[in-house]
Amino acid sequence: MTGPWENLPPRPKGQPQRGPGPSRLGLFLWLGALAALALGFFTLDRWFPGSRSGADNAYIVQTVVLVALLSSGLLFIHQSNWRQALRYGGLWLAAAMVLVLGYAYQEPLNNIALQLRSQLVPGYAVTTGERELTISASDGGSYLVFGTVNGAQIRFLVDTGASNIVLSPGDARRAGIDLEALRYDRPAATANGIGYGATVTVDRLTVGEITLSDVPVTVQQAEMGASLLGMDFLRRLKSFSVQDRKLVLRW
Repeated sequence: MTGPWENLPPRPKGQPQRGPGPSRLGLFLWLGALAALALGFFTLDRWFPGSRSGADNAYIVQTVVLVALLSSGLLFIHQSNWRQALRYGGLWLAAAMVLVLGYAYQEPLNNIALQLRSQLVPGYAVTTGERELTISASDGGSYLVFGTVNGAQIRFLVDTGASNIVLSPGDARRAGIDLEALRYDRPAATANGIGYGATVTVDRLTVGEITLSDVPVTVQQAEMGASLLGMDFLRRLKSFSVQDRKLVLRW
């Protein structure tokens, strides 16, 4: 009785059995992966010159070496399974590039994301320079911006025609102001006639990176569409200007 292994050809004497070695296809895939990673760094360096620090450069070198070692398995990819190798290798490389490039260029990429959000959802102030904020105009041409009063988020309308910073009753209540304790003795002209407001001082008002402390504001007695950032706010800035449907605030 014979076993199935007895039909196999005998192994030549003096020749040890060897596994498959590196392939030319695998070498091209490995070099292509490293070239794609290098191209990503080169492109972002051209877009954002000087955005990386020395610590970022050290992290990049360490990560590239690690990627080169981990992806060296591509060297042993052969023709019989190249399609599957390309699919999984491409997914792995894309994930590695997102992690590496996202870490090294997190600040400029984050700024791009903020600017895109500002365009899609007007109201978010974007840092566009040193001590400079930019607010995109809404569809109606007005400038709405999200800020906080005493930590409560409030959507303001920037109004150069208003003298004061004006809070609606609802926004004032969310900011922790006791409406029942206010004395509404300040008359003001509104779209619905003469309205009355009360003056209070809030601990903190922020718009983007602009932070003001001990800010006098007017709480309107009647409901209003949005709270206002008037000239009392704008006068505290270094300058403000309107350019191409964008309101630029400098402080």
